[in-house]
Amino acid sequence: MKTKTILYLLLHFSFFASAQLHTHNQFKNDLARQKLHGNIKTVTEKEFNANGDSLKLRSVSTYNDTGNLVLFITYSPDGASLSRTTFKYNDSGKLIEEKRYKADGSLNVKTTCVYDVKGNKIEEDNYDAGGILFLKILNKFDGKGNRIVKDSYNEYGSLFLKCNSKFDDDGNEILGKEFDSHHGLKYTTTYEYEDTDKAGNWLKRTTLKNDDPFTITTREIEYR
Repeated sequence: MKTKTILYLLLHFSFFASAQLHTHNQFKNDLARQKLHGNIKTVTEKEFNANGDSLKLRSVSTYNDTGNLVLFITYSPDGASLSRTTFKYNDSGKLIEEKRYKADGSLNVKTTCVYDVKGNKIEEDNYDAGGILFLKILNKFDGKGNRIVKDSYNEYGSLFLKCNSKFDDDGNEILGKEFDSHHGLKYTTTYEYEDTDKAGNWLKRTTLKNDDPFTITTREIEYR
């Protein structure tokens, strides 16, 4: 049960903070990679149920002056901290390590990253608090830097989840398909966007699983 909980949090976190295209010159910072416009300081996301009347999760992402993610915190509906993730960069501004901490401050997961020559994060290695590798994620990207394939492997090196994604012209994910280890379709996820601020950033996203409404996510964006 503990391993399943960690995997869920990692996979959930990975959508927003797939953190992951970090470089200094020719590569995009996190704001650009996440298709966020403007000089942004924080992004607060609230995830509600399908009806939009019950809060399930709140997260706050904090960016530095160069537009890279430096802190990610999740909260329960009652405001209690669930997890805190910090990010470490090399001298060129590329992310090399993420550390996720539990609510009590103890280390939960450490993630290291491998990049291709274009700065795409092609591998994520996830270790538990004891330093044991339990999840490896291999990614493939299109020419625009959108992650179109995400393959997840367990501690034994076996593929247990494959995700394929499609994006709109603005770089927002609009379709995701998840397959099991036998390439059988588990479910299809679609995303619908509405409401934007003056900078063109979306403020509301509806997620559907197999065409059924699943969650509604809202954003509050703080600019510098």
